[in-house]
Amino acid sequence: MRKKSFPLIPVFIMIFILTRLQCYSQPNKNEIDPFYFNNYWSASWITHPTSNLKDYGVYHFRKSIELAAVPEKFIIHVTADNRYRLFVNGIPVCFGPAWGDVKHWNYETIDVAAFLKPGKNLFAAVVWNFGELLPIAQMTRATGFLLQGNSEQEKIVNTDKTWKVIKNEAYTAIPPDHSLLQSYIVVGPGDRVEGDLYPWNWQESEYNDSGWLSPRMLGNGRPKGMGTGTEWDLVPRDIPFMEETVQRFMSVRKAEGCIPGDLFLNGKENLEIPANSTAVLLLDQGFNTVAYPEISVSGGKGSSIELIYAEALFDSNNVKGNRNEIEGKKIKGLSDSFIAGSGVKQMFRPLWFRTFRYVEFTIKTSDKPLTITNLQSVFTAYPFQEKASFACNDPEISKIWEVGWRTLRLCSNETHYDCPYYEQLQYVGDTRIQCLIAGYVSGDDLLTRQAILAFERSRFYEGLTCSRYPSNDMQVIPPFSLYWTNMIHDYWMFRNDTAFIKPLLFGIEGVMNWYESYLEFQS
Repeated sequence: MRKKSFPLIPVFIMIFILTRLQCYSQPNKNEIDPFYFNNYWSASWITHPTSNLKDYGVYHFRKSIELAAVPEKFIIHVTADNRYRLFVNGIPVCFGPAWGDVKHWNYETIDVAAFLKPGKNLFAAVVWNFGELLPIAQMTRATGFLLQGNSEQEKIVNTDKTWKVIKNEAYTAIPPDHSLLQSYIVVGPGDRVEGDLYPWNWQESEYNDSGWLSPRMLGNGRPKGMGTGTEWDLVPRDIPFMEETVQRFMSVRKAEGCIPGDLFLNGKENLEIPANSTAVLLLDQGFNTVAYPEISVSGGKGSSIELIYAEALFDSNNVKGNRNEIEGKKIKGLSDSFIAGSGVKQMFRPLWFRTFRYVEFTIKTSDKPLTITNLQSVFTAYPFQEKASFACNDPEISKIWEVGWRTLRLCSNETHYDCPYYEQLQYVGDTRIQCLIAGYVSGDDLLTRQAILAFERSRFYEGLTCSRYPSNDMQVIPPFSLYWTNMIHDYWMFRNDTAFIKPLLFGIEGVMNWYESYLEFQS
């Protein structure tokens, strides 16, 4: 099914192709002051005053403001290096920045008026830098946070010396064990969190931040086209926010030391792990997913919870086989760890999403019982909507369509991924197919445009594109540059968008010149 002249592709490619949609709203372009596209910002990049800006670290920033009344609009622009999650009055409202490179550093624009109230209001952000363990797809310059109000009334929240910051000493990184899976894993580290060191409720107005520090200033925000240095060149995010949908595990496939029931899986019953005991739970989502697991606990000071994520279990020959089967198999994969503190209510959620069908929880309590009050995950992906349909009298073929669409969803976030578990890298070869499928099934071309521009920005002096981008580890596969030119042709066949295509012709010519030079050399 197609409504426009999108280039024809075989059905077997179409079926390489999740579920529901939930997306934050973003302001209209006419509501954004054009000043920020062509002038230095009044807000400054801020960071921790003493930390090494290249090292691994997790930081919290806060600023309180007073409002006599809630304004109709309160538009802000926000970004960070490497990543951030922004809260307003304790509510998460924005996450980013969308992946790019330092010379095209994305910032998000959001209207937060709906989250404000008369009187005291708190803006807070968690910002992290994965240091040497950062994902290959993550570009970086230095740890920093930037927030700019869109108009005079919003500039009260500009990042400057009036903000406060601390480093969260609860976090340490768990490097991926490449030997364990004997595979190329470059998605970043797992998280180990010590509950007694965590500043619980740091994002709430009532939290006492009197011991927090004044930030170090790194210079004003700078839109692309201004200045000549190596700072972040800011560009507005050109894709929507990701979908976030709560989901529950479908079943308990193995349980040792406790027997959770359906009410626990459905969030209607607590699960208590006795003191001085060990419990092992293997939970099955029922299908592969990309999500932020969230486990809420109470009590149980000193209890440890290890989470291991896997798409399938492995047999004694290190073979996955039928992914529905678990008997005689073991789980191995990327992991997180949480040590419960003395707080009554604590929740562990990793900084970055995890890919899994199965999650094994190993829970070891100390001299106090641990109560698990909730266990869920938050699915996240690019908010594609399945507008095309497929019908067949063979139900197995219909299942292929369903699985194919799920595959596309799992491999589409702020960029298209080759695979969400191992790499999360946008390769030209994979991405061209994904863009074709997305165009046919959803009609949404924003992630296609993002990909085309990303590879254009990856071109180097010889004329070729990188084979994958964004990527902090340069890789070149020459035929992929030709596939990139095909991507542009696909888009041209799909959209009458000369203004987008014309600036890319120089890059296409560069690719062709590289190949032509080798033809001449051979002759």
